[in-house]
Amino acid sequence: MSMRTSTDSVGDAVQDRQRARTARGVGGRAAPSAARPTPPRRRRPAVALLGVLLIVGGAALAGLLALRMDSRDPVLVVATDVPAGTEITRDMLRETNVATESDLIVPSGALSSVLGTYSRVPLVEGQLLDTTMLVRTNPLSGGQRAEVGVPLVEGRVPDDLDSGDLVRVVRIGEGETPSQPLALALVIRPPVSSGGGGVLGGGNDAKGSAATLLVPLEVADAIVDAAGNNRIGMSLVDRGVAVTDSDRLRSLASAR
Repeated sequence: MSMRTSTDSVGDAVQDRQRARTARGVGGRAAPSAARPTPPRRRRPAVALLGVLLIVGGAALAGLLALRMDSRDPVLVVATDVPAGTEITRDMLRETNVATESDLIVPSGALSSVLGTYSRVPLVEGQLLDTTMLVRTNPLSGGQRAEVGVPLVEGRVPDDLDSGDLVRVVRIGEGETPSQPLALALVIRPPVSSGGGGVLGGGNDAKGSAATLLVPLEVADAIVDAAGNNRIGMSLVDRGVAVTDSDRLRSLASAR
């Protein structure tokens, strides 16, 4: 009996010590942690595939641009300013390499096909030659028009006249003789410096200028006479007129 009591006392003492140790956090089963480890993130196949496609697409685009740069073709370009109605010659053109898909630009291999044509409009140095700028018919063909050189006297003509300008040509009156309209004419050669005080054939050393006009044939003599007698005046009607717009050129000599 005394042995059982002793055993129970020993067991109770052991349990008391275990409870005390547990209360102090010593021994026993550890309390579960409040924060659990984060599982590794899963890779998204769609995002990865999109990245690969972007990389491949960028490389393909860069390659295409490089190929495009290498596919430039030799074409004809205007080497100097060319007035409207001028016959195209070899020295007026040069070659350059450009990337273009236009069927109007003239390749350098087609040089022979444009020699002997005429500029439909004024051409500017550095401009790519375009088939719409050229005509095969001489502006003087048909005997209906003539080229006339006229002096440009300050105060009687507009400033900055240029090739492609449509002008109204007038014979300036004198005394009791009124002014007489002569023609609607096209400036085909822009003004160039000339000696003679603004009048062709003048006698002093002052510098003037002269231009070449495309005029109806029936008034060519009257315009030459007015120019020779220093009676020419002009007014600007329009700019950028092509030599093929011949219906805009007409005689005004009958008007009073």
